[in-house]
Amino acid sequence: MSLTTLFRLILVSGGLLALAACRSEATPIAPVAVSVEVTQPPRSTPLPAVPTVIPPGAEGNAIRMAIRAVGPAADAASAAADLEAALLERAGLIVEVQLVERYAEGLAALCGSAGGQVAAAWLNAPTYAAARAQNCGFPALQVERDGATGMAGSIIVSAGSRQQGLQQLSGSTFCRLGYDDFYSWLAPSLVIRANGLQPSNTPLEIEEQENISALIEAVAVGDCDAAAVPADAAEEADSVKVIETTIPFPYAVLMLPVEMPLGQRQALVDTLTAIAGDSTEAVTLRSLLAQDELQPATVDDFDDLMDFFTSTGLDFAQLGS
Repeated sequence: MSLTTLFRLILVSGGLLALAACRSEATPIAPVAVSVEVTQPPRSTPLPAVPTVIPPGAEGNAIRMAIRAVGPAADAASAAADLEAALLERAGLIVEVQLVERYAEGLAALCGSAGGQVAAAWLNAPTYAAARAQNCGFPALQVERDGATGMAGSIIVSAGSRQQGLQQLSGSTFCRLGYDDFYSWLAPSLVIRANGLQPSNTPLEIEEQENISALIEAVAVGDCDAAAVPADAAEEADSVKVIETTIPFPYAVLMLPVEMPLGQRQALVDTLTAIAGDSTEAVTLRSLLAQDELQPATVDDFDDLMDFFTSTGLDFAQLGS
């Protein structure tokens, strides 16, 4: 082999080795910039302050107690203030006695108990039935007078009248004290309904008298064909006779709302009972309730009353609403 040929082979081999070396070398990869968003960890947000619920009977949340006083307005106002002071001293309860003109106002206050503000109410028979029908509360106490917790009503005619029953009242002159008086108008209207009659169609003429004595006298002399009075008043009058007697209607019932806590409920009931049994403080309470005593009350005590109201066919849930 000539020297020229050997030199060419060396050049070719060297070129091939250089090419192979270039192909086996990896191409460098340029770094890629990554954008990382840095976030702050979430911070807790304080919750708004929750107002502390003031219990009924404490300062700032007085227990309201609605009473339709039986005595003169001036005496009742003074007695209400004295009762508030006695409840505060004896039980530590702040009570606001609200004197109302109508039992329906007490019913509205009782049924309006909500949001931590509560109202108790002394109710009569119809508003008691309405409270029960509306599920506004339950009885806790009732007034007792002369050993009884209620009084029946009597429908009377003159002693010489030939009328023997309610059916014979049609066309009669019926006398009352007023359209909103319980014993002389509301009670007989309920009795008439309970006997399947309509009060608006039974007596054709209505006249009003000033008081119970005037009612009895007007019936006795024939100025009124019939009237209704409390049963004890009819028993004392020899000049009239009774043609219908109702069930006894409670004098007054203390209704407490279901929203009143048990502790305040028991303290109020116990303290009112103690006041009624105190020879000095009971006088104050009599200006409001005319009680001899206060007796415990439960729903079972008024079963006959509720049966009577049911027999009238009236919807007592609508009363005061």
